[in-house]
Amino acid sequence: NYLKKEGIHLCTFPEGTRSRTGRLLPFKNGAFKMAHKAGAPVIPLSIVNSHKVMPTGWMFAMKPSYKTAKIVVHDPVPSEGKTEEELAQAVRESMISGLPEEQKPLNG
Repeated sequence: NYLKKEGIHLCTFPEGTRSRTGRLLPFKNGAFKMAHKAGAPVIPLSIVNSHKVMPTGWMFAMKPSYKTAKIVVHDPVPSEGKTEEELAQAVRESMISGLPEEQKPLNG
């Protein structure tokens, strides 16, 4: 498997698009299919307040992110021993734990 063999790190955004409200959206499956197939861990990142710095429709940040946005790096989630669905759910729960209430999904 070339991802692990070559030591390739892949960055994906599992929602597939930016949220208009800043709340976490449902995940698409592609990133988890790749990680699961590769047997690679996923390192979840929670990006807090990115919607205030770079709203949808903007190609570049509309203002500096200093003191507005932050990135929370969570512990790696191993893919081995999990189904793709279990991996996605574990990553989602980790990401939600790093978000303020106003960015957490309304439906869990």
